[in-house]
Amino acid sequence: MTFVSHTRDIAAYYAASDLFVFPTLYEPFGLVIIEAMAGGLPVITSRLAAAADYIDDGASGILLETPHQPQEMASKVGLLLADSGLRDTTGRRGREVAERFSWDEVARRTLDAYQVAMRR
Repeated sequence: MTFVSHTRDIAAYYAASDLFVFPTLYEPFGLVIIEAMAGGLPVITSRLAAAADYIDDGASGILLETPHQPQEMASKVGLLLADSGLRDTTGRRGREVAERFSWDEVARRTLDAYQVAMRR
């Protein structure tokens, strides 16, 4: 396991990673989660992250019920490390989910929200 400080070359680290763990206690919308999913990484994150709304637990990612419990996190990490098929499947399905959040799609949704607000 390697912990890396801040870097601008995040894509290289995603590419070198086996999985992405983000046990947040609060995240209004974890772009970092979607970035990892877009890179095809199997993701473990908290149900408390807003991005968790788009993760099908066990299919397109793994969700933590209690992110402050290291035993649960260790169990989920161990599950993915022990099962390459699960890593591949969750990584692939996670990427499919992330593709719904392209910058073009985000811009379209933002414009739609502004147009609704302006009509009001």
